[in-house]
Amino acid sequence: MRRPSPASAVLALSTIIFIARFANAASSPQPTDFAGVAIGTSLRDLKERYPEVRRNPDSDRQFQVYQVPALKGADVKTPGAFNIYNGRVVGGQILLDQNTARFWWDAMVARYGKPDDCTYCEDPELVSATWNWGNGTRVRVAGEMLTLLTEEGAAQRQKWLARGGGGDNGDEDSDLGENPTRGASRKTSAKKPARKPATTASPATVRQKPTGWRGFYKDEKSRVWRYFGWSK
Repeated sequence: MRRPSPASAVLALSTIIFIARFANAASSPQPTDFAGVAIGTSLRDLKERYPEVRRNPDSDRQFQVYQVPALKGADVKTPGAFNIYNGRVVGGQILLDQNTARFWWDAMVARYGKPDDCTYCEDPELVSATWNWGNGTRVRVAGEMLTLLTEEGAAQRQKWLARGGGGDNGDEDSDLGENPTRGASRKTSAKKPARKPATTASPATVRQKPTGWRGFYKDEKSRVWRYFGWSK
């Protein structure tokens, strides 16, 4: 009987590894949306659907996180965030707690079936599970957070975390491809009156108690940092 050559044996092993890799990918159709918002939706359209959406202060010109206090269409009130790259949605995160973990875990299993890997599957508050697709899209439930990212979204988010802020972080206008703020500041500076003596700012002027979403952000800072992956 003729023995296979070393080259053919290597080829066969590579084929087995290749098949095993994609056999482990989720067998359900890949995600086309995050929390009801289609992947690839423009930031402008996202803001129309969620007028209350607010830009995370650590966003920069390359990658942005836009947060909402509650996702629409869910039976439980859940804060979430949309990841934006090149002005388009590339994924997002959903914050989980004891009141919402079961709802979102059941929703993911119902939609995507059995995950590719799973530990503590019987406890939605402790579960760590991942669904993978061959194109790099991934859904993960772990650490009080549900994350969905495209391959490009995951790569750009990691680069954003590595940059760690600093420099020109842009603003909501620059995220939309506009920059009226910078133009307005130039016009204002051209009309500045003569310099006045400096005055001492009152304590209220120096530090005001944050309100609205920024107040919520400050009050929940440590938890939200874990949620969005800011803490390294």
